Amino acid sequence: MTQHFKIHGIDIQVNTDIPLLATAIGELLRRFAHPPATDSQPLRFIYGRSGKAPDPLSNGAADGGGPLLFSTSWENAFDLAGRLGVNWDVYGQDGRLLLDYHRRGRLRLDVSKGVLEGSLTEPLGLHPALLPGIFFFFPLAQLLARRGLHVIHAAALEQNGCGVLIPGLSGSGKSTSCVSLMRGGYRCLSDDKPFLRETEHGLELLAFPEMIDVTDQTIAFFPELRERTTAIEAGYRKKRFRAEMLYPGSTVDAVKPSVILFPQISEESTSRVEPLSKIRALQALLPHSLLCFDREISVRHFELLSRLIETTACYRLHFGRNVLDLPRLIDPLLG
Repeated sequence: MTQHFKIHGIDIQVNTDIPLLATAIGELLRRFAHPPATDSQPLRFIYGRSGKAPDPLSNGAADGGGPLLFSTSWENAFDLAGRLGVNWDVYGQDGRLLLDYHRRGRLRLDVSKGVLEGSLTEPLGLHPALLPGIFFFFPLAQLLARRGLHVIHAAALEQNGCGVLIPGLSGSGKSTSCVSLMRGGYRCLSDDKPFLRETEHGLELLAFPEMIDVTDQTIAFFPELRERTTAIEAGYRKKRFRAEMLYPGSTVDAVKPSVILFPQISEESTSRVEPLSKIRALQALLPHSLLCFDREISVRHFELLSRLIETTACYRLHFGRNVLDLPRLIDPLLG
C-alpha cells in the first residue's frame, strides 16, 4: 500500500504492508493527502511486516546502531510511551539513526537521504490512534526539521491575523486553554504540534491539524464536549475530538506569531497574565522544542526559537477557575 501526502510543500510517500499502520497514518495526515509528486524527491517511509520479534538479548549497538542517544526509559522521557508500556531506544552512527522498539521491531532512519525503512512485528498491540505518534511522527519530525519545518510542543491559534502559541506539558492547561479560545472565536492550527519556519517575511506558524486530546476534567468545563468526544483506549486518560466538527470554521493554515502564553494552573477564581522576560521565556520554551540528534539542525532550531521569543510578547498565564472567560483576557494582548 502506497500513500502520498504534501505537508506545507514537502512531499511524503508511505509504503507499508501493515494495514493498521497505513490506516492510522492516513487518518493522521488526512488533511495533507495529495497526488504523487513527479518533480521532487519525497521523504520516504517504508514499513515491512515481520512475523518474528527481534532477539530480545540483542540491542541496537550490537546490531551496528552505534551509541545510545535516547531511551524512553530515561527519567523525564516521553510520558506517552511509558504509560502505554511502549519502550524504545535511539542509536546513532554515521548520520543514521536506529529506532529500536524492542519486541515490536526496528526502523532505520537516514536523515540525509530522507528515508525511513525497517520492519515491525504484528500484531502491534496498540490502538490505531496511538500508532503514528510512536512509529511515524518522531522520524517525520527529524526529516522535516532538515527541510526547515520545526515542531513545537504547543497549541497554536489565530485571531484577527495574530498568532497565539501556548506551550505546555500534559496537565498544564494547554488543551483547556485551546478549547476555551476556539469557543471564543479563535481558529486552531494545532493543539499539540504546530510547525515553525522562517520565511523572507519573518517567522510563521503552520498548521498540523489532528484530533484534540482532552481529559475528563477539561470536558467538564465545556458542555458541548460531553457527547462529542471518543475514548482512545482503556487505561488511557484522555479522549479526543476533531475541532472543525465541533466548532465549524475554527481551523486555519498559517499565521505570524504575536503572543506566547505559558500556562500554569492556578487555584485563583480569575485568570491573569503577567509579562515574562525574554530570558525566562526562552528557558520556558526550550523543553517544548524538537528532540534532535543533528548538531547543525539543533543550532538552527535554537536560533529559530530565540528569534521567536525576541519577536513576540511573552506572558505567564495563571489559569484560574473562570475557564470560559479566557478569550476576554487574551483579546487585549493581540492589539
